Amino acid sequence: MSVSYKHINVTTPFPRAGEGLGLGATLFLIFLLWTLVGVISKVVFLAVYASIIDGICASDWWDVIRHGLVLDFAIAGYLTVIPALIIITSLWIKSKAIGWIWKGYFAVVAFISSLAYVANIALYGFWGFPLDNTPLLYIKTSPKDAMASVTTGQLIGGLVAICISTILIYLLFTKLVKLPKANKEKPVLSSVILLFLTALLIIPIRGGFGAGTNHTGTVYYSTNIRLCHAAVNPIFCFVESVTHEENIKDRYRFMDDKEATKIFDEMTYTELSDSIVDRIVFRGDKQPKNVVVIMLESFSKYIMTESGHVKGITPNLDRYTKEGIYFKNFYANSIRTDRAIVSILSGLPAQPTISVMDIPHKSTALPSIARSMGKAGYSSTFYYGGDTNYSNMKSYLMGTGFQNVVSDKDFPRELHTGKWGVADGPVYQRILKDMASADKTKKHLRVVMSESSHEPFDVPFKSHIKNPVLNAFFYADKCLGDFVEGMKKLPDWENTLVLIVPDHLGAYPEKIDNYALWRYEIPMIILGGQIPKMTLADIGCQSDIPATLLGILGIEHRDFSFSKDILDTKAPHFAFFTFPDAMGMVSEENTLIFDNALNKAVFEEGSKKGQNKKKVQAYLQKLYDKIAEL
Repeated sequence: MSVSYKHINVTTPFPRAGEGLGLGATLFLIFLLWTLVGVISKVVFLAVYASIIDGICASDWWDVIRHGLVLDFAIAGYLTVIPALIIITSLWIKSKAIGWIWKGYFAVVAFISSLAYVANIALYGFWGFPLDNTPLLYIKTSPKDAMASVTTGQLIGGLVAICISTILIYLLFTKLVKLPKANKEKPVLSSVILLFLTALLIIPIRGGFGAGTNHTGTVYYSTNIRLCHAAVNPIFCFVESVTHEENIKDRYRFMDDKEATKIFDEMTYTELSDSIVDRIVFRGDKQPKNVVVIMLESFSKYIMTESGHVKGITPNLDRYTKEGIYFKNFYANSIRTDRAIVSILSGLPAQPTISVMDIPHKSTALPSIARSMGKAGYSSTFYYGGDTNYSNMKSYLMGTGFQNVVSDKDFPRELHTGKWGVADGPVYQRILKDMASADKTKKHLRVVMSESSHEPFDVPFKSHIKNPVLNAFFYADKCLGDFVEGMKKLPDWENTLVLIVPDHLGAYPEKIDNYALWRYEIPMIILGGQIPKMTLADIGCQSDIPATLLGILGIEHRDFSFSKDILDTKAPHFAFFTFPDAMGMVSEENTLIFDNALNKAVFEEGSKKGQNKKKVQAYLQKLYDKIAEL
C-alpha cells in the first residue's frame, strides 16, 4: 500500500503564537513578555550580587520579584503602547513597510532595554544604587573621564552582554509574536477595540486606581536597602530620574564656596549640650518608652483661635499649647508635604525647585530620627492612611531606617472612605491599639502623617461648621484630641513623649499668597507625662525638629548639619523656608523673602534690614552642595 502526502504541506512552519491569536491576546502576550524580561533581569541581578546582600535567603528572591512586579508591569505597559498603534495602522494601510516597522520597533527596544538592564547590573557594584541619570551627567560633563574609569575588558564584556541580551530579547518577541492578521473588513470596530485595550494600559502604568502613581519607591519593601534596589526596574528608575533631572551642583551659585562655607558655619550648631536651660533632658534608662510624632496635614496657626481669623476650629490643638512646650514662633520649611516630611524627619530644609524625596538614591542617604533613635534601641513605625507610594515616600521611609510602614493597604476596604484613603480616626485607633499591645519593656518611635484635612476634604463627619474645608479641619482636630486623650489613658503615659507639628498651611484660606510671611507660620507642641508646661518665643523651623527631639532624648545629632536644637541656648535661632524659586529667612532682627528669579527681596522687615540676604543665599547654596554630594 502506498501513502499519498500530496495534501500535507511539509514546508509550512509551526504556527507562531500571535498568528492564531486575537488582537487583544496579542497585546496581552506582548505585555507578559516584557514583564518576563523585567523578572529575568532581577534574577540575574540577584545572582550577581547575592554575595553582598546581607542575610539573603531563598524567600528573598521571591519577595524581590513579587514586589518588583508593579514597576515591571508599568514598563510593560509603556512598551506595549507602540505595538498597539502599529497594529491599528496595519488595519488601514496595506504595506510591507508596516511589517518592517513592527520588527524594527522590537529591535530598537530590545537594544535599549538590554542597555539599561546590563548597565544596571554592571554599575551597581560601583555605585550602590539602581540605574538613574547619573551616567548621562558624567558623559555630558566629562565624557573622557567617564570612559577613563572603564577598563578595556569591562567595556568589551559589557558590549558583548548587551549584544547577547539584545538578540535574545529580539528573538523572544519575533519568534513568539507576529503582527496579527486582523479582520480588515471591519477596521473601525477593530480599531475601537484596540484603542480601548490600549487605554487600559494606563492601569499598570499608573500602578492601579489609587491617588498615588508609580514611583521608584513603590517597590521598596525592606529595611535591607539592597533588596529594595534589586526590586527596582532600572528602565523605570532611569526614565523617572531623567524627567526629574536638574543640575543640582550648579544651581544657586551666589558666591564663592569659601565665603558661603564661612557664613554657613556660623549658622549651624550640632553639639549635644549638657548645659541646657529650663528643660528636662532624658538620657539612658530615663528615655521615654514611647515617642510619637504627629504630622498634621495642612494645619497652620491661621486656623487656630490665637490667630483671631477663625475660632473654634482647633479646640484640641489650642488646648495642647498650654499643656506642654509650645513653640509659638515656628515655621514650615515649604508649601509641600513631601518637602515637609524630609525636613521633619531628616532635618534637611526644603528646596525651591526639586524634591529630594523624588530622588531615592539621595533621599535614602539622608540621616533620620528613625535611624538615630534605632541606634538607641527604638523600633520604628510610620503610619499613613493614604498611599505611601505617593512621591516616593515609601522608599524614603524604608531607606532611612523605618522598620515598619502602615498605609491604606493595611486597613479594611470599608475604612477607605475618602479619595486619599483611610480617615484620621481609624488610623489613630490603630496606633492606640498597637501601643496598648506593645511590649512595655521596649522603646518605640511612631510617626503618623494625617490626611483628612487634605482636599477634597471628604471626611466621614459633619459638624456644626458649614464650610466643608473648616469642617474637615474640625474633624482632624477632633481625631487628634481623641488620640492624645487615648494615650493619656494608657498606663505608660508617664513614659510617653508626643511631638505635634503641621506639614504646611493648606487650603484655608483660599488663594494663599506664597510671599506672605504668615503662609509659613505653624505651631509645634511637645507633650508628655514628664514634659513641663512652657511657651517659648525662640524662632525655629521644621528642619530643627531632629536636633531638638534627639537633644531632649540625649541622643547625638551631629549628622543633622542643617538642624539646630531650639531648646539649646547656644544654638543660633532662625527659620528658613522655600517655595518655587524663592526663599525666606526669619530672625530676631531681620525677616526676608527673596525671589531668585527677580534677584531681589520682595518682602523685608526688621531693625537690621539686609542682614539676612547673604545668609539666606549662602544657606541655600550649601543646601544644594549637600544634596549634590548625596
